[in-house]
Amino acid sequence: MKIRNKTLKNGLKSYYFRIVLNGKPTMKSGFISNKEAVNAYRAYKIAEAHGELESQKAKRIKFNELAKEWLAMKAKDVRPSTYKKIEEHYKLHIQPYFKGMYLDELTPIKAQKFVNQQAVQFVRYDWIVGIVSQIYQKAVQYGYVKANPFANVDKPKHKKALSRDTVKFYDVEQLRRFLNSAYQLYNKDHYNRYLFFRLLAFTGMRKGEALALNWGDVDLANKTLSISKTVVTVDSGEVISNEPKTKASNRLMTLDDDTVAVLAEWKLRQHELYQALGYSSSPCEYVFNSEVNSFVSLGKPRQWCRAVAKAADLSPIIIHGFRHTYATLAVQSGMDIKQLQYQLGHNDVHTTLQIYAEVTNKQKTETAKIFANFVNESNIKSNI
Repeated sequence: MKIRNKTLKNGLKSYYFRIVLNGKPTMKSGFISNKEAVNAYRAYKIAEAHGELESQKAKRIKFNELAKEWLAMKAKDVRPSTYKKIEEHYKLHIQPYFKGMYLDELTPIKAQKFVNQQAVQFVRYDWIVGIVSQIYQKAVQYGYVKANPFANVDKPKHKKALSRDTVKFYDVEQLRRFLNSAYQLYNKDHYNRYLFFRLLAFTGMRKGEALALNWGDVDLANKTLSISKTVVTVDSGEVISNEPKTKASNRLMTLDDDTVAVLAEWKLRQHELYQALGYSSSPCEYVFNSEVNSFVSLGKPRQWCRAVAKAADLSPIIIHGFRHTYATLAVQSGMDIKQLQYQLGHNDVHTTLQIYAEVTNKQKTETAKIFANFVNESNIKSNI
């Protein structure tokens, strides 16, 4: 520390010094005595050690200010349909709660209170909490807060969903009952609905992929189906997107003979329906066409599924459950894991491997019996 001084025009002395604060050299001046300059130097150094310098203090901003920046970045990283869900959750359940709140005002205790409130109100509250936690993680990265208050919160168990979709997937007998019921219900009218469930059950394709199919994707002669697009939800509504769910989503699938026959039957019926309306050729290229000659809305299949399940005296499953059904039955039938990964369009084989960790109740029972029989036989032989 070296205190310097200079004489001003009025004859008085002014004291000053150079000091390095936060790694940056700076000049401090205007002190009327050597003692005052020394005390100031020491005060600056103490403040630096405690992180109390103005330059060390992060700018305080409100939660919703950073949230807007985070949403803008998120829009570039995820699919439009996923972003729409995130934005809806934010506007409905997050933005009002954090209105006017600064980022550093939320303590871990307040964060836990927020989690508890969401858990009481919503079955899938983890979506909401996850969004808020990601925003706070960005706040830590930017230096607005020192730690994420959601890092160690306790997450209450999910309350049971009040839904009629009570099972996740069907076993082989339930699937047969469902498809037979779908055929009986829609064979005469709306044959395309039977085809829809047949395709999901025998290919494992996603709902949006099936609804985006056009006849140019179907090769009846070679018994193949090309998947290269999907129906997604954006701000303007539902659209066909050529952007795959994953890099592996674009794939060519081989069809069994019966599914090819169902496709051919629907193609003929669709053409006849258009002829009855006065068209010489089909004006719509979608396999599953709507009443306005476009693709069918994403919400329609769930209505069809519930009608079929009721007729079959089965509990309904969500439409994604048919993909789970296909995967489970494929594992049971002994399909190679790499082939199953390709069929499902999984980008990461670990996603497919998780399916192998899940077994039906029937498989659990069979596994227990096989093990018990093996042990019992071994025990009998050892006592002979």
